[in-house]
Amino acid sequence: MSEATPPTLDALRQEIDKIDGKIHALLRARAEVVTHVAKAKAASASASDGPAPAFRAAREADVLRALAGRHDGPFPVPSLVRIWREIISGNTRIQQHVTVAVHRPDKGDGAGWDMARDHFGLGMSYLPMRRARDVVVAVRDGQAGIGVLPAPGAEDGEDPWWPSLAADTDTLPRIVLKLPVLRSSQAPAARPHVALILPGPEAEAADSHYLAIEAAQGVARDRVAAALAEAGIRAEPLLSSPAAAGLYLAEVTSGWTGAIKNPAIRHVTPIGGYPAPIGIA
Repeated sequence: MSEATPPTLDALRQEIDKIDGKIHALLRARAEVVTHVAKAKAASASASDGPAPAFRAAREADVLRALAGRHDGPFPVPSLVRIWREIISGNTRIQQHVTVAVHRPDKGDGAGWDMARDHFGLGMSYLPMRRARDVVVAVRDGQAGIGVLPAPGAEDGEDPWWPSLAADTDTLPRIVLKLPVLRSSQAPAARPHVALILPGPEAEAADSHYLAIEAAQGVARDRVAAALAEAGIRAEPLLSSPAAAGLYLAEVTSGWTGAIKNPAIRHVTPIGGYPAPIGIA
């Protein structure tokens, strides 16, 4: 368009229509590539493991972080991320039909339902669960591919669910994502939720980790916290469960190298982690 002559409204609308056509063509091209990704995964899958899951939390976080980092102009970043999440959701549907089990209690805070649908998009199916533990069971037993439930420490009137993951086995779900992934310093903090999946053939990268820590006989929570600090591990305040004496949960933000050697700690079970959130102004 000429800078000397202001474009008419009709000409601007025609320009938008052309841009929409290009966007649509690129979406179709992207979907075609995804069909080849699905075939490549199927060809490389072993008979025991099956094809790699279409949902990869760390990979998607990298895509969204790069997208937000290079974005400029007046279009809002939250809208941009929402659009890309729908693109990812639709392309996931091409590879696999994924059901998301979501904690949706009859009473109390049901914000996780909206949070899950906002993040995972229309390409997924959703299964409401009254109790958080039911979400864990649904993922463990294959009824759902992804589970969304309140983050440890953010339970609302329920007993903590995280002790059910404190075992060294690939048959239990692991935490791979913390929601919401967008964090604004100007918006009220939303009640955090986490997403669970069964471990796949490729390990999920994480910036922060959840560790279930079994204390040695007679060791109190303060001593366990001190042992983490002595190992150079920075963690949020330890969580405990009334039903699991001597078992604590550490949300580790740095310093975790895969081992802790301290007489105060009997055993450590990593139960997952999550990519760093995307900060926006």
